[in-house]
Amino acid sequence: MTSDTERVTARTTDRAASRALTGAQAVAQVIARQERPIVYGMPGGYTMHIYDALFPLGDAVETYLVRQEALATVMAEAQGRLTGRPAFVVAQGAWVLGNAGIGIMEAHLGASPMVVLVDATDGGSYSHLGPYQAGFGGYGAYDLTAAMRAITKQTFVATDPTQALQMTQLAIKHATAGEPGPVAVVFQGRALFDRIDAGAQPPSYLERAYTNPRPVLAPDAQIEAAAQALRSAGRAVLVAGNGVRLARAEDALLAFAEAVAVPVATTPAGKGTYPEDHPLALGIIGAFGHDTANSVVGAADTVIAVGTKLGATDTANAHPGLLNAARQTFVQIDVEPLNLSWTYPIDHPVHGDAGDALERLRTALAGWDAQGGDAVAAARQAHPYHQRALTSAPGSLNGRDVITVLSQELEPDAVVTCDAGENRLFVLRDFQSRAGGTVLQPNGGGGMAYAIPAAMSAAVNLPGRPVVAVCGDGGMAMTLHGLVSAVELGLTLTVVVLDNAVLGWVYNGQRGRTIASTFSPDVDHAAIAAAIGCTAIGVGTVDDLRRAVVDSRTRAGVTVVVARTTTVDRYQDIMSSLNSHDVYAVPQPEQDGQ
Repeated sequence: MTSDTERVTARTTDRAASRALTGAQAVAQVIARQERPIVYGMPGGYTMHIYDALFPLGDAVETYLVRQEALATVMAEAQGRLTGRPAFVVAQGAWVLGNAGIGIMEAHLGASPMVVLVDATDGGSYSHLGPYQAGFGGYGAYDLTAAMRAITKQTFVATDPTQALQMTQLAIKHATAGEPGPVAVVFQGRALFDRIDAGAQPPSYLERAYTNPRPVLAPDAQIEAAAQALRSAGRAVLVAGNGVRLARAEDALLAFAEAVAVPVATTPAGKGTYPEDHPLALGIIGAFGHDTANSVVGAADTVIAVGTKLGATDTANAHPGLLNAARQTFVQIDVEPLNLSWTYPIDHPVHGDAGDALERLRTALAGWDAQGGDAVAAARQAHPYHQRALTSAPGSLNGRDVITVLSQELEPDAVVTCDAGENRLFVLRDFQSRAGGTVLQPNGGGGMAYAIPAAMSAAVNLPGRPVVAVCGDGGMAMTLHGLVSAVELGLTLTVVVLDNAVLGWVYNGQRGRTIASTFSPDVDHAAIAAAIGCTAIGVGTVDDLRRAVVDSRTRAGVTVVVARTTTVDRYQDIMSSLNSHDVYAVPQPEQDGQ
């Protein structure tokens, strides 16, 4: 218990620590007090004052300069998912808005903690006279705050230095409380330039942050009700989502599944939270999922959903053959109460931290056996499961074969990131995640230009782990500045580019009426990567690819493997049986006379 003397001492220390600091200095001190604080960004506008305040702190804060602000927001998003720690994006507000929405929107839709610190470049006393770059929202200015509110969980506006300090503290709390997400603080000039005035402004507590309480723990009654429902189940199955990763509950999930022998499928966003080579693993569900997963989930009478909203994209637009509240009992575990019974009526909601809930549910189910091993084995017998044979003709290389080779040759603990488009679908379907490894994809906004900066973040946050980014030639072209930054930062990672000179998903969805989906086949991506400073290798056969992947495992620095692939493999080839037709393509051409 804290004594009165200790409380008085703490208050005195807080006042002394914050006395006479500028707002920028106070923000820097808040950043430095976090667990392994990391800043991604680029100085500009008034945020130069925050960087200046970080300078005397030295190694207390890791600062990563990137070549463009979008790299910073994606790196922060990936860090949040990989570690649970919110990174700080610090850059001029105009260009976070203009360049960097991808990572913030992805974090908002995919629930990744992040703190975005930006300035409005408001112009001070001249803000009403149309100053250059003004973002305070008045006449002649853009509205940075409104824009940030559109893609964040919460946006604060700091108008004085005490607010700069406290709102940065609150941003960390909001970013990590409940369902995580990105939180922004928009600083007006005087909030960074002026000094804290303890006599005129509210008291500040630099040494004691507005920290989150312990994780939300589900009530015992909810755990027991879920356990009773499961004891009555005849065919139970568990579906794990990205929330398992966010909760750092992978080990708890594995322990629960093994203890009760329940089959485990994942959503696309949850891929990597459960080892797909485990005897109880089914793969991913959904429109591009594995038939093993879709068949066992569809046949279940009880579904345990952990860390997933069971959104329409995950469930093939609520396909009744996969999930159906009329014939299945649902148990849902989620830290965010609004996610419970969002997309389906849930019979047994469990509001709490996924790891804690799974551990307590395992204890409550001691002695119960779901006997899921036989169901998984039967499903794998009926449907091929990570047994795909290579299909490339001699002297050529098909896109899915690239992913199959990666699955065969990468270490179990590899971190694989991918872009949107067909390359992501090939990874989801053909890359088999194993214990200790994980897969990150843009599961919220689903944008290209994600794979390389996400891999950069993995290299920063998980040193020593193999990191591989998979993208198409379109995605590589969008993130050449990411390669430059990765080289300059001395990171070690491998980028595998599926170079077929088309926007694959678009091209294959145009039904032969090709427009705005093909690139020049003459662009030499390997030469570009080499000029940047990467070790660059061009390959056109399975054997050459395999050698390049194996060699990259022991090479420091950035390796780029450009796989010159055919257009033989298409997204239509891996659509699951839940798709009655190709809903992703343009309409069939009308016949004459119709």
